[in-house]
Amino acid sequence: MSLKLAVSLMGQRRYLPMWIGQVFGAFNDNLFRWSLVVLATYQGLTVFDLPPEQMTPIAATIFTLPIFLFSAVAGQVADRFDRTMIMRVLKFAEIFLMTAAAVGFIFERPFVLLCVLFLMGVQTAFFIPARTSAMPTLLQPSELVTANALMSGPINVAILAGAIGATLLITQVWGPYVVGAILVSMAVLGWLGMRQGVPAPAWDPTLKIRANIVVETGRILAFLWRARDVFRPAAGVAWFWMMSAAVLTVLPLFARNVLGADESVVAVFQVLFTLGAVTGALACGALNRGEDALIFTVVGAAGLVIFPADIALYTAGWTPAGELAGVGAFVNDPANRRILIDLFMAAVSGGLFLVPLQAMTQRRADPERRGRLLAASGVLNGAAATLGPFVLFVLARTGLPVHAAFVFVSAGSLAAGLFFAWRMIVRAREAAA
Repeated sequence: MSLKLAVSLMGQRRYLPMWIGQVFGAFNDNLFRWSLVVLATYQGLTVFDLPPEQMTPIAATIFTLPIFLFSAVAGQVADRFDRTMIMRVLKFAEIFLMTAAAVGFIFERPFVLLCVLFLMGVQTAFFIPARTSAMPTLLQPSELVTANALMSGPINVAILAGAIGATLLITQVWGPYVVGAILVSMAVLGWLGMRQGVPAPAWDPTLKIRANIVVETGRILAFLWRARDVFRPAAGVAWFWMMSAAVLTVLPLFARNVLGADESVVAVFQVLFTLGAVTGALACGALNRGEDALIFTVVGAAGLVIFPADIALYTAGWTPAGELAGVGAFVNDPANRRILIDLFMAAVSGGLFLVPLQAMTQRRADPERRGRLLAASGVLNGAAATLGPFVLFVLARTGLPVHAAFVFVSAGSLAAGLFFAWRMIVRAREAAA
């Protein structure tokens, strides 16, 4: 039973240290990034006299850029060296990065903070392929869906906790000291956790590391394209990140321009999304019986068709009132409860959709090239997450209303759901033959 498996995995050194390293790292990433964004927005923290509306996207780009630049090299490193050793070294380096971040916050050194942000992006670029390729090395194929579900849910909670913690703490008089102490403490705990990890041996210790970023990025993407059994679920994961980035980008505009709600309602939406994603991921892990669990992806895709479409249809023609509604007024209005339910269930569907595809990507990747294939999947995810908001920009330029974004999500999910349903039928026929 998956519940027993979940409890068992959380007590084993082949899984728990990775869980600690990833979840604590996700919390630190978001506590640091949101602290920087809040200071730039509300206290004028800047470099080169840039205004806040430019500092925020610059900070986002500085963090994601290393994922594009270094994922190809990181994939080679993950195939060349012991993956647990890589994660342990990266978590040790995080202690020094968070110490530098604490100094930057306390002494108000924005250039130091941006340098740390870039290096955190580098650390993420190397940590993700090491962790994702270590999981199928250390775990049985039947354990991967549950293992990914156990990690996906808490990561979402950690991301939300980091964002909320930054918003509440960093602007206080003592905020930089508290945030700095938390960052360093979490980094130390993450490193101590990773020290308990068991070895995940290198698959190809003789692999020559090629540092040409452009050529190697093209090479690993070509590897992924040729490995069609890996590319298909990886493309599904990329669609999820594209859709998520698009929805999270449009939520503030949707709340203000369509629903007539203020920023506190946007925070409620974010909490609903997080809780829904956690619920979907954990439900997938609890209900799975050790298989590819593609049925959960199909069910999740169906939810991602129905609930966003319902939001778009229900709110079509709405015009906001003159005064923006706060949380109390918005939640107490019966007309808005359908929207809250739709948002929550869409997030649940997203959790169901994502987890099986992550496990399939890890399970099917050729061990000889697993690190590079999963690094290519990371590049694909980053590109998709960047493309999602750009698609919304194009839609906005055509004059379509804000809630057309939910139609975009619904239509794309319909295509994804039909494809994976067809693949499930094909696999069933092949198994019966």
